[in-house]
Amino acid sequence: MNKVYAIIGPPASGKTTLVKALNNYRIPAIISHTTRLPKKEEINGVDYHFVDKEVFLKLPMIEKVNYSGHFYGLSKDEVLSKVKESSISVVEVDLRGLEQLKKLLGERLTAIFLFADKETILNRYVLQGDNDQEINRRIEYAEAAGEFVNWQTADYVVKNTGQLDVTVRQVLAIMDVSWVKSEF
Repeated sequence: MNKVYAIIGPPASGKTTLVKALNNYRIPAIISHTTRLPKKEEINGVDYHFVDKEVFLKLPMIEKVNYSGHFYGLSKDEVLSKVKESSISVVEVDLRGLEQLKKLLGERLTAIFLFADKETILNRYVLQGDNDQEINRRIEYAEAAGEFVNWQTADYVVKNTGQLDVTVRQVLAIMDVSWVKSEF
């Protein structure tokens, strides 16, 4: 049975970084769609599927959210395609997305909460160059959405406040994929 591992957690807990690191172990990511423009370093089809609002609204979505005036969402076709072609895949979602994936995938879905304390999160935002107003807005949004306590809905909790390779090894152990080789 093909499995999907959903990575959940508060903002700046390292979800995106972890998903990219797992790709180095040939674990494909289920890619979300967004209506925002790509950042300088982002690649269409790798980081997101960048589409305009008209296209986005026509897609059959499992979940979608409007954040800062842009839509983000996970298309049903993307999820089912990855489940069909990959024995293991990974997806970064919020709590609402996790609930919808559970309805669609049932026992094929395992949730991993990526824990980082607020001090670590604040330091990561500062290192990214975010201003105080943006940091506060993100933290308030995450607290209102329950992203600091959604570990209660996860099957596993992994602490991500230190070295990324330790976090990756812990997640690989949960996935029971010691057989994969890294492309590092």
